[in-house]
Amino acid sequence: MKLFKPFVNLTKSASTGVYTINSVVSLPKDYALSSIEQGLIEIDGKKVWSVTATVTTNGSLETDIVEFAVPVKQEPTDEIKKVNMIVKQALSGDSSVGNPVADNGTDVNYDDAEITIP
Repeated sequence: MKLFKPFVNLTKSASTGVYTINSVVSLPKDYALSSIEQGLIEIDGKKVWSVTATVTTNGSLETDIVEFAVPVKQEPTDEIKKVNMIVKQALSGDSSVGNPVADNGTDVNYDDAEITIP
């Protein structure tokens, strides 16, 4: 399985308070972004909010830089201090994603969010 390490930036809107995770990832030939899901996972015994982008093969002949922004559904809590962005390859013939792991993701703390003005 290929690993697709995303570069991320977390922002928080000054007017709405909504957190958004912005991501850039380089996809090799034959891959395209197919879906984005969010959910709670546990990494090293700590709860982390995870945004998982799934990629699938599409027959493309060129490497592609993909950028996307995802409004984060989970606010920080006493237990949840980080957002984890994972880019994972879909299993062949299956669009579902297995258990995300920390090795192919990038964490960012809610406290490190950049405040944006609309």
